Amino acid sequence: MKKPILAGGGALLFLGVAVALLMVVPVATQEPGPRFSAWGQATPLGRPFTDVGQQQGCPFIAKDDLNLYFRALIPRGGTSNRDWDIFVSHRESVDDPWGTPVNLGSKINSPTPVGKNANGPVYSNELCTFVTIDGHWLYFVSNRLGGYGMGDLWLAHRKDKDDPTGWETPVNLGPNVNTTNGETGPSIFEDEASGKTMLYFSRTYPVSGSSPPRNGNKIWQVELLDWDNPGTPALVAELNTTGENNMHTFVRRKDGLEVIFVSDRTGGLGWWELWTSTRPSTSSPWSKPVHLGALVNSEYDETRPSLSWDGTTLYFWTDRESWMIHLYKSERTKITGKK
Repeated sequence: MKKPILAGGGALLFLGVAVALLMVVPVATQEPGPRFSAWGQATPLGRPFTDVGQQQGCPFIAKDDLNLYFRALIPRGGTSNRDWDIFVSHRESVDDPWGTPVNLGSKINSPTPVGKNANGPVYSNELCTFVTIDGHWLYFVSNRLGGYGMGDLWLAHRKDKDDPTGWETPVNLGPNVNTTNGETGPSIFEDEASGKTMLYFSRTYPVSGSSPPRNGNKIWQVELLDWDNPGTPALVAELNTTGENNMHTFVRRKDGLEVIFVSDRTGGLGWWELWTSTRPSTSSPWSKPVHLGALVNSEYDETRPSLSWDGTTLYFWTDRESWMIHLYKSERTKITGKK
């Protein structure tokens, strides 16, 4: 990534002007960018994803629409101890079925125990993947040794973007982003209009006056001065206005004019649900969030959204199947705008 460069006519004339104004009003009030239909009924991805581990979550769809990353809950060593590992499934074309998922390997999914309990060693969790547009950088969350708190953002590089296990040793994204609280949900938007690359993420915070004590989540953003060099984070005020949990932001990567995120604010069907907001330009504030609707959301949890590059497919996880976490998708069609 390059660093940012940081008289006459009377009534007829009046009528003509009025008609002209009426004709331009609908155009003037439209926001730029493509138009889409409503989201369709959410459906489970099923196999081969459900063949991996006991539960699956945190989907991320790469720009090419051919690689889907996710986390799976893996039993360890014949004990009841389990942890989350990151996998990727590949397909040859958008019309082909998804292939057998591949574990990203021991450099990403750490084999080093972080402690032990009565059942044996306890291993770290790796989850919440995001791969940059060029395919060479992987952001993810881990509570492995060497971090700052409950869960940190980490970064890994690979030379060959087609090698699913070619990731180099990850590095911690550092104290500008990571704290003793938990950080999660990394999502990146590369803004061609400003030349800036923005990282969105979520951070836990103690809910004031709660009994028993509990944590909530707020959404933050930070400019990446380089892939491994974040600036100073700031809260995204428009997306944190209500609710104790606002998190897992995903900005539509092609134009940055739409965001889908998770919130437990009032007005939904359950607890954690998917909400959306738009903006007329990448320098404008986000609009008032809108619930994504009952075809996507349910009385159960929906979280960790990921949008395809063209904005027509939404991936997320939900626990609506007997409280077990699995991957789902919803689709919509593009009505206007460039593909």
